[in-house]
Amino acid sequence: MLLLLGCAWSLKSFEGHKVIRAEVDSLEHLAYLLELKRNTTFDFWAEPARLGQSVDVRVAPEQCHWLCEQLSERHIPFRVLIEDVQALMGKQVEGREGMVTSQTGIDYTQYHTYEEIVAWLKTLPASYPTIAQLINIGKSYEGRDLLVVRISSNKTSGKAVWFDGGIHAREWISTATVVYMLGNILSDYGKDPTITSLVDGGAIYVLPVFNPDGYSYTWTDDRMWRKTRSPNAGSDCVGTDPNRNWDFQWGGAGTSTDPCDDSYCGSAPFSEIEVKTVGLYIKNAGFFKGYINFHSYSQLWMSPWGYTYDLPKDYTLQNALSGKCVAALQAVSGTQYQYGTISNTIYPASGSSADYTYNAGVLYSYGVELRDTGDYGFLLPPDQIVPSGQETYEAVKAWAIQSFSS
Repeated sequence: MLLLLGCAWSLKSFEGHKVIRAEVDSLEHLAYLLELKRNTTFDFWAEPARLGQSVDVRVAPEQCHWLCEQLSERHIPFRVLIEDVQALMGKQVEGREGMVTSQTGIDYTQYHTYEEIVAWLKTLPASYPTIAQLINIGKSYEGRDLLVVRISSNKTSGKAVWFDGGIHAREWISTATVVYMLGNILSDYGKDPTITSLVDGGAIYVLPVFNPDGYSYTWTDDRMWRKTRSPNAGSDCVGTDPNRNWDFQWGGAGTSTDPCDDSYCGSAPFSEIEVKTVGLYIKNAGFFKGYINFHSYSQLWMSPWGYTYDLPKDYTLQNALSGKCVAALQAVSGTQYQYGTISNTIYPASGSSADYTYNAGVLYSYGVELRDTGDYGFLLPPDQIVPSGQETYEAVKAWAIQSFSS
């Protein structure tokens, strides 16, 4: 444990890095920030997309003065959102030496490595033999298992839902929240009437770590890594954005053809084995009624489409369920989410998960951005894992009930 803690940030330091938040108050501001994204290597945590939205940019010490000067010259309002990125990274792991296990065998109050999560997943079928099945649906590029837990009291089921976390490697809260909900679904069976009804009436499939190579890399080499870890022919830059690589409307708005870009869509649709494996599993199964791909951050509950601003034919149904989910979530602790279609709520994103699954027949498909709205960004402290899990769990119940009734 001490060795892991010592090496977690050993190869890439973010000492002195800050996150700057700029406000997009005019078309001129938007145009400049879009140009900045195209022509620099800045790490945009929240991208420029439309008027009235904030843009968050991580900057190294040597970049900070220049960026602030440029924003000031153009009268773009800005402030330092995160003063010390490295300090927040340290706080995400500093409590791990005192980890204690929950009823299901894992500490929900801490972030966990891929290896720790896998070890826990392998205990679940024995701990919950009547409802938990561990399915290895394939391997990542680097050979890590893609482990899915199927939760049902029935060996076969005509309807199911699926949710996953960790498609973008640095979004740790997505994996931690999914782990929390998975464990609570198992422990609540037979106690919580809603969960019991869902598990008896269908199947819930859960994939805690969608992008295990990237996720592992954030623990050993670069905490800010987003993409997969597969090489790109003709480029020294590694990885593809796995949420721009799905085989539907691939390569359109909101993607990049530059292998060095964080939104690189890959050399072809489904070029990433992780994306292809999950996508074809869901499509070929033919029985999934709901799908959620969890991300962070921004507190958004979003339905298709991502590739276009146009609304899908099922928008009214999908958006109404978004409203129910957001209301259920907010009722827990007051956390407020916005909702709508992906392109109209955050930004256009072609080749994305929810668009693919919806097009494959999964009516209630969503992309969800979890806590927070920027105070911590991708570096949410571990004391927010359980609150995030608790509120999202209630939203997931509302989503699953509606999905099973479709």
